Amino acid sequence: MATASSLTTKLHGFTQDLLNHQIFHSKRNIISTILKTALSVALGPLFYITWSDYQKWLQLGPAGPPYNIFGYFISILLRPLKASRFDTSFSSNARFLKKIGPVGERTFLKDEDVPERKGPRPEIGKWILPQRQLDQKAGGQKSKERFETLIQSLADEKPDKLSVRTSVLERTGPALALNASVQKHPGAYGTRNEIVHLHESEGSMHVCLSPPDAKLVIERGWAERFGLSGSIVPVTYVMIYAPRHGETEEEEVKIVEGIIRAGVKFMLGEEA
Repeated sequence: MATASSLTTKLHGFTQDLLNHQIFHSKRNIISTILKTALSVALGPLFYITWSDYQKWLQLGPAGPPYNIFGYFISILLRPLKASRFDTSFSSNARFLKKIGPVGERTFLKDEDVPERKGPRPEIGKWILPQRQLDQKAGGQKSKERFETLIQSLADEKPDKLSVRTSVLERTGPALALNASVQKHPGAYGTRNEIVHLHESEGSMHVCLSPPDAKLVIERGWAERFGLSGSIVPVTYVMIYAPRHGETEEEEVKIVEGIIRAGVKFMLGEEA
């Protein structure tokens, strides 16, 4: 037994010496280096693509999500919730319309109020937040002043029901909102009382409309659904494209103003 025990001890010692030999350390280092290199090769392009995409996202400017890498990843994580841009099936969804009630069947826009928008729709950023136009922009001081004049006049008409404030949803830019004292109908929930707000960087807007009106402006080419409409905000919460500079600017401004007024009537639950 002593001999066997001694032999076992010697074998164990020999094994340890062998494992501790430089050749084994060298192989482990080589394997480690190979794995690190492979990981760098695999993740390098992914990091570059992500960083490049993040820089493009930053160009949209500050908005609802934090204006940093965390806001960017929030936008990425919410992507599975993105609604179809031009889907108007909500307008014939009996369950949805029943939930809103009678006001959901009202239309505050006539066909002649919203003619077909000429030309292609603007290119929209691929990110779900913030939703912005990449071309056909009409931002700037003039756009902001015109919008503020309109919403202030609307608030002045009904000071007990409407007020102007900085957008809570965007955390920047002017907005028209329902006063906290207003009793809301079911279709007016989900926007933190906001009816419409302006995106100062490019002149587009978000507004909440009645189902028939939302369908009309989308199909006539003036709007598209907000990416989170139907999940975080109402399904009829839409993006209205900026009035374009040029010969048709004033005509487009009037059409957009009419759409905003329709949003006010819907959110207040007024009669058509």
